[in-house]
Amino acid sequence: MRNRFMRAAGVIVVACAATGLVVGCGVDGTPVRAEGGAVVGGDGSNADPSRIPDLVLAPADFPSGYVAQEVPRGQMQEILDTLLRTTKTADVTPSHCLQLAAVPDSIDVDELGMVIATKGAESSLAESVMVAAVPVDEYRRQAGGDCAHLTMTMNVDGQRVDAESDQKIVAGPTTAASESLFVEQTTTSRVQSVTVTQRVLIGYAEVAGYTVSVQSTALTPSGRPDQAGFDALFVRAVDKVMEQA
Repeated sequence: MRNRFMRAAGVIVVACAATGLVVGCGVDGTPVRAEGGAVVGGDGSNADPSRIPDLVLAPADFPSGYVAQEVPRGQMQEILDTLLRTTKTADVTPSHCLQLAAVPDSIDVDELGMVIATKGAESSLAESVMVAAVPVDEYRRQAGGDCAHLTMTMNVDGQRVDAESDQKIVAGPTTAASESLFVEQTTTSRVQSVTVTQRVLIGYAEVAGYTVSVQSTALTPSGRPDQAGFDALFVRAVDKVMEQA
């Protein structure tokens, strides 16, 4: 039961964080790593989707103590498909805060550049790079106002999952990115008699037509996102795209 619930909780946290397009963890709560090209859609200026594998950070770029996690491409595709299918059928309030109609039916795993690492059972850090499909200002709109508190109902593997998510815009590290946004999110998910709370810190930046995203997730119920690790990784991620794009 708990493993099934953690799959559901993982889907909900990711869906709240990035409208189902930027994947921060597997649907079973297990961090994953995928490699590939880029664009989900949008007009990323002169951004070149074929460059994305070169713009994503290497495992060695992560802070000390973090180990990159890798899964086969087929398994990563299954995770994406499950995430999208679950997100598109979710009941979200306020409804305008998560534009379910805009979530695609499928995303090719080769269209994402992503690396995720874990630090024991304490925390995970994830970075993704994609051709800009959603302006950072849109993420900002989804994180504030009446979208600061979301309620969601999803069906995952036949189980009804209810969740509440509170998010707020917070300060973050200084970079040379044209636009950046930092959001702190706490999501409480419930299925039957089991409740799990997950805390996430997410950063977005617009750099040379690409969207760079970094996410820190606490993996223990009472844990907090790794702020120092997040700050260091975000700066490295933005700097690498700026230098090589």
